[in-house]
Amino acid sequence: MAHIDEKPSENILELDNITKYFGGIHALQGVSLNIKRGAIIGLIGPNGAGKTTLFNVISGFIPPDKGIITFNQKVLNKLHPHERSILGIGRTFQLPKIFSNMSVIENVIIGLLQNSNDFSACKEQAKELLKEVELDSFSEFSPKDLPIASKKKLEICRALATAPKLLLLDEAISGLTPKETLEMVDLIGTLSGRGLTIFIIEHVMKFIMNVSQWVIVLNHGEKIAEGTPEDISINETVIEAYLGRKE
Repeated sequence: MAHIDEKPSENILELDNITKYFGGIHALQGVSLNIKRGAIIGLIGPNGAGKTTLFNVISGFIPPDKGIITFNQKVLNKLHPHERSILGIGRTFQLPKIFSNMSVIENVIIGLLQNSNDFSACKEQAKELLKEVELDSFSEFSPKDLPIASKKKLEICRALATAPKLLLLDEAISGLTPKETLEMVDLIGTLSGRGLTIFIIEHVMKFIMNVSQWVIVLNHGEKIAEGTPEDISINETVIEAYLGRKE
């Protein structure tokens, strides 16, 4: 009988040659990358670079046309979004996808029920999660009455309710004030400190460079660079992608 190595991989997520077409458009072109367990990884690139498409492929909302997605050493390609969520992939969206016909706490309970049938226990857990993101005083509110910063926190809280090992954050600070942005930085730091792996899309360069340990850059669906924030900030290929070629 062959020996089975049960030692967990250093990488929680591995993408190999991920390619996606929309008609004749290459949304993703042979993207390969590794996300290290417990890291905070930034994903940047100009508008239309393929960032959200990559998140949609990872979370199962769209299938890749080519390539292999491996999470915790398990190939995900044939799994649906809810199956990937059960395995430990949580995500938020650019525009919060909250159930507006439910209260704030009910939105969180829905996520907790993925892993439990005990409604009372889930309600107590939901209270704790809302307290963690400082939304406990809004638990009985309708989500549509929340300001944008609170809606984004609720999105994160809903994702946390599914007990993720990898959290995909799609533009978590867009539309936030400087004070609200700092609060989000603190929250991300707290979650990372507990061992959660975080993969972030963001357009605000100062934010992404401050919170990320490693940065990946897409342009026209291709990975054009990756490295430390310091390396990326002086990378000529990255600067050209954002600012255009100097004449």
